[in-house]
This record gives sequence, C-alpha cells and structure tokens, in this order.
Amino acid sequence: MASGHHPPTIAGFLYQKLYQSNILPGFLKGKDGETYFQIIVYSWTVIGFLIILSYLATKRLDKRTPGRLQSLMEIVVDFLGNLLDSLIGHNSKKYLGLLGTAFIFILCLNLLGLIPGMISPTANWNCTVSMAIVVIIMVQVYGIKEHGFLGYIKHHAGSPKEIATWLIAPLIFPLHLLGELIRTVSLSLRLYLNIFGEDTILISLANMGFPLLPLQLIIMGFAVFTSVLQAFIFMALSSIYIMLMTSHE
Repeated sequence: MASGHHPPTIAGFLYQKLYQSNILPGFLKGKDGETYFQIIVYSWTVIGFLIILSYLATKRLDKRTPGRLQSLMEIVVDFLGNLLDSLIGHNSKKYLGLLGTAFIFILCLNLLGLIPGMISPTANWNCTVSMAIVVIIMVQVYGIKEHGFLGYIKHHAGSPKEIATWLIAPLIFPLHLLGELIRTVSLSLRLYLNIFGEDTILISLANMGFPLLPLQLIIMGFAVFTSVLQAFIFMALSSIYIMLMTSHE
C-alpha cells in the first residue's frame, strides 16, 4: 500500500467481506494480506481489461476498413515498434510483444491509482520486482537464442579472445551474473519508488481535504505524466538490456 492512511478502496472492501467469510487462502490472512489481495485484484483487473481491449481491437482484422479502436491500437503498436527500432535496432520487432506489453501494462497499473477507490499495484515492490524478474529472465532467454548456450556463457565471461582475457574470464563471469541481479533490483526499485512517492503525495493531499483541491488537480496532472514516463523508462531500460545481451560486437 502506498500509505497507511490510504482512503478506502473497492478491493479493500471486498477483502474485508471475504476475510469475514473465512474463504481466503492463508497467505492472504497475514499482516500484509489485504495489500497482497489488492495487488492481485487490481493487476488482474488490468489484465482482463487489456484482454477485452485486444479482442475488440482485433476482431475485425479481416475487414477491409478497420474500426476506430483497431486504428488507434495500430497507431500505438507502430509507435512502440518505431521506438524500439531507435533503441535496439533492426531486429527490435521480435521483442515488441514483451516490451510493448510491458509498457502498456505498467502504464495502466500506474494510472489505476488515480481512479478513486483504487490503488496503483506498482506502488508496491512485490509487483514491480515480479515484472523485473520476468524481463531479466527473458533477457537471458533471448541471449541464449541469439548466441547459443556456449556463446551465452562466453558473453558473460567477457567474450575473451586473447590469453589475458581468458585468464580473467573466471572472475568476469560471476560479476556479469551479479550485474543481472542488480539490474533486476534497479529496474523494480526505480518504478516502485517513483509511483510510491507519487501516490503518497496524492493521498496526503486528499487527506487534507477540499481546500487543497486545485493543488491536487495539478499534482494529478503531473502524476499522469510521470506514469507515462516511468512506463517508458521501464521499457527503455529493458530494451537496452536486451540489446547488450544479444549484440555480437
């Protein structure tokens, strides 16, 4: 939760009802059970929304004239594809599924906290670290597919070519693996701390009441900007990690 003084939420109300009915699993009954429950509910709410949106946008692909929603989604996909071209290069299209989905998903999670009665799941580190782990695992998968397993190991050893570089390869290899773990922490913490801070400010202003409404609206507008920015940064850093892992230079 972004703050201990978070206003009542829809999922929080549902949690209390389910808790009283004693039908929740054990891991949702502890001290942080309500927080975990809300992260799960709101994350799956966004997933469901995106599934429905994707279905509606693609159900007329066989039609000669695309609908407005399909046209809008094609613009978004083309924009993300061109963006990845500038970040990764000519092979970026094969990573669009992962990185484009990450951008849209994180953006929706970030913006969810601006809707009354909801929270941003990305304001909790459990959410952001899980997404970072998925990305870093896929970075390793792309690296193995690009270089082969032995080439992947050689890449982590610093791509040694001379005797001197082969001698220090056993030292470089664990450092590279440590670097991958650090990237996971960095990727998740950057997103979490920014959205957590944004939500904390909005909650604090909301608790101060109506007189600060103009300031609340200004901060909310800024929060929309930072929500887009943090989703972009997550995608951009992920694309850079993929580029560094799959490059042959």
